[in-house]
Amino acid sequence: MIGNQIRNIKRWNQIIRVLARYGFVEFLREIGLGNMVADLLDRVRIGRSEATLVRMPTPVRLRHAMEELGPTFIKLGQVLSTRRDLVPDDWADEFANLQSGCPALSWTEIEAQLREAYPEGIDAKFASVDQEPIAAASMAQAHRAVLLDGTPVVLKILRPNIREIISGDMEALRFLARLVDEHLPSMGFDPNATVAEFARELDRETDLTNEGRATDRLSTMFADQPEIDFPTIYWPETTRDVLCESIAEGTLLADLDVATLDAEQRRSIVSIGAGAVFHQTLEVGFFHADPHPGNIFVRPDGGLTFIDCGMTGFVDEQTRLRLAEIVYGVTRNDADMVMRAAMKLAEVDFDHVDLKAARSDVQELVGRFVGMPIDRIDMGSVLDDFFQTLRRHDLRCPADVVLLIKALTTIEGVAMSIDPSFDLIAFTRPYIEKLLKGRFSPKAVGRRAREVAMEVMGLGETLPGELLTFLSRVRRNRLRLQLDVVAIEDLVVGLEDASERIGYALLISALVMGSAILVLASRGQGIALHLGVAGFVISATFAFGLLFNSWRNRRRLKRRTRALRKARGDRF
Repeated sequence: MIGNQIRNIKRWNQIIRVLARYGFVEFLREIGLGNMVADLLDRVRIGRSEATLVRMPTPVRLRHAMEELGPTFIKLGQVLSTRRDLVPDDWADEFANLQSGCPALSWTEIEAQLREAYPEGIDAKFASVDQEPIAAASMAQAHRAVLLDGTPVVLKILRPNIREIISGDMEALRFLARLVDEHLPSMGFDPNATVAEFARELDRETDLTNEGRATDRLSTMFADQPEIDFPTIYWPETTRDVLCESIAEGTLLADLDVATLDAEQRRSIVSIGAGAVFHQTLEVGFFHADPHPGNIFVRPDGGLTFIDCGMTGFVDEQTRLRLAEIVYGVTRNDADMVMRAAMKLAEVDFDHVDLKAARSDVQELVGRFVGMPIDRIDMGSVLDDFFQTLRRHDLRCPADVVLLIKALTTIEGVAMSIDPSFDLIAFTRPYIEKLLKGRFSPKAVGRRAREVAMEVMGLGETLPGELLTFLSRVRRNRLRLQLDVVAIEDLVVGLEDASERIGYALLISALVMGSAILVLASRGQGIALHLGVAGFVISATFAFGLLFNSWRNRRRLKRRTRALRKARGDRF
């Protein structure tokens, strides 16, 4: 326990030094750390190279700081690069440049990790494991291996002690989030909730069985489409720390020289890749959230293999139908329909939104597509522009919808880089039409009408019983009315505190008056003098206690006020 605390102190020292060296001293002071670490900040030396860096844009400096702070912060930047609902576009673009590669660990360290993962021995699982890694990232590195039956595989191995490193870093991030929340309340998002979400993401990623299950699920979705596949997971050799999967055949799309392909080959790659992503996102709802060229192999037979399924997203049918309403409203120039769909998607109360201002911006966005047929609508760009517009009004897009938009826009970028002549917008038409039919076709409307009728019938069955219970309680005078008045408890506590302070003030005044009378009557000697002095000391003690209590109550009231404002903001 003491060792962990010492390591955390050293890590805090490093974090503060790095942030200060990259020009974030004022930020540290704004969140209340300035006085606490003043000596440490004064010892930070800014050299010529650091001085040059400080003049760079803030997102660039922060990216460099994250790279220096290591795996947890690199991963945080990579996650934020996909969360344009939390950070501005230029910040997200800069964080996307965070290097995913890290210095490879020695074979000695990796071998020790493998021996811990396989207590029965590495030889009991593998005929051989290559000592040279084929890739090294912030959380894990990959090695080729051969199973006992001769099957070649890839082992994705977590870095040793990565969970302990993440645990210490997350403590620091949680502390920073609390300070930011307290001193910078107008950040536009909840830093505590963001860090908590990031912690859950890291928990998932540091258990490699989650990636294995996601890979199996995606593979099952394309079982009847041989042109699309995912790695095979070998579960007997897979643990929380090691993922054992088949080797992807072919050439990594990022390494492929597009100039060597003819027009038909390029068109086939784009249509297969885009079709796979659209099927996942718009039809099934479970999808690979990072389909960039470094995660796609082009097989010798022309098919595609998607790898690295650690980042996935899920959107339910209701969410996909809301997205269909947004696209349909855009094509009909119906800003009200678009706004209603967005409010339902974000679970926003109309009473807490400046609807007039938001609708004005949405109308401007919708106006760009007036007269444009549905087969010319770029769904990914429409949704991205739309939710960027809503973000200006503090309306947050659900995290999985952000990942869906990212997946769509990523594959659109891949398509444009491989075959700029490919009509991707027309290619998406069947998927958009299927979404719209799922919401607006006569069959869909009839289905929803039947569902509503069933709910009404259910209400009709339960209503008589509920009504009888209500009338029975009225007859027996047992009806109770419970009102939830916002902040009524705070008001009662405030009145009690005020009356208590008044009582203490009167007591202190009486003690001061009595002590003064005793001192004057003692003529400088006798027990009366000692009693009078003792009364002054007691009065001073009570006075200081009253002042301290008042200061503490003011801080508590400020915290409760911020929490209340945040709760109201979360309902927007």
